[in-house]
Amino acid sequence: MKKHPVIQRPLRTAGFLCIAALLLASCSTTVHQEVERPANLEVENYNAVSALPFRTSTEMGTASYDSTPVYSFDEYTRRQGEIYSSQNEEKALLAKLDEQLSRRLLLADNLNYVDPKDVEYALRQRSAKIPADLYITGGLVEFSSTIEKESEDTGETDKEGKPVLKTNYWREVSATLLYQVVETSTNRVISKEKYSCEGQSSKTSNWKQVESSYSILSSKLDSFITRIMQDFTPYTESKSLTLLKAKGSDMKEANKLAHNGKLVPARNKFLSIYRSEHLFEAGYNAALLYEAMELYDEALALMQDVWQSSGDSRAKEKIRDLQKERQAAQRLQLQKSSSSTSSSSSWTSW
Repeated sequence: MKKHPVIQRPLRTAGFLCIAALLLASCSTTVHQEVERPANLEVENYNAVSALPFRTSTEMGTASYDSTPVYSFDEYTRRQGEIYSSQNEEKALLAKLDEQLSRRLLLADNLNYVDPKDVEYALRQRSAKIPADLYITGGLVEFSSTIEKESEDTGETDKEGKPVLKTNYWREVSATLLYQVVETSTNRVISKEKYSCEGQSSKTSNWKQVESSYSILSSKLDSFITRIMQDFTPYTESKSLTLLKAKGSDMKEANKLAHNGKLVPARNKFLSIYRSEHLFEAGYNAALLYEAMELYDEALALMQDVWQSSGDSRAKEKIRDLQKERQAAQRLQLQKSSSSTSSSSSWTSW
């Protein structure tokens, strides 16, 4: 008997839809949020900050020759040329870094920025009072910037039949930066970090048009500055909260509401299920949605109730996380209130 293909297509489609529905049902609902974090340092306890110019790798320290042979004369001459060029690249890169970091600190609402020249003068005098509570210092621990070249066959020949070659140039650069935050009253380093980055320019046939080290690393240096600023100013961080699954049409409905961004109706639905059925997953999810709304007291109270009634270790672990979240929110509020009452900046125009 001849089979009709028209009958088979709907069957395949129905099977596909069933599989798709099962896959969707098996996926956990995740709520994404942007959380404002307090500055890593307790800046509310300090009044003024400064940023000293970052140092070159030469100023930060010289390499040891204990296990490295001294260069021959020819090699030394070539090496000195590379070092001279590299040092120029270092200074240009650090000048941009200093400028951008100072600008970011100047624009921060919660900081009084002090001219680094005043801080350096006080440090040199030793007996003079340093006019900043904190200062940033650091430099390049390692730096390499070289112009590479290669020749390629253009596919053409000259009058003598020899292949015509084209020379391409590009820059390869790598850097490791160190920064420290120093508390002036104790001369103690209260924050520090190393940051490494590298990059390569596009190729060009004119070596004079090769990109600078700063141009290659500019976006990565911006990330480095952003990391420093997190010590001094509040910042935003992405966070994801994954809801638990459980059987039942009511739980599926609540999860669907949360998936569609209707957090309040979803939270209320989960709460209703928890209060009527004492279902662990429902109570846990309701607490997570309180957290997503940054209602940490309500989230903690509910999660503690869930833990006491279920004894589930997931609730106990989440309680610790919520306590940290509430503490961070309190610190953020303290920093904001401190910022609003702070005195005007005490920096000298540049």
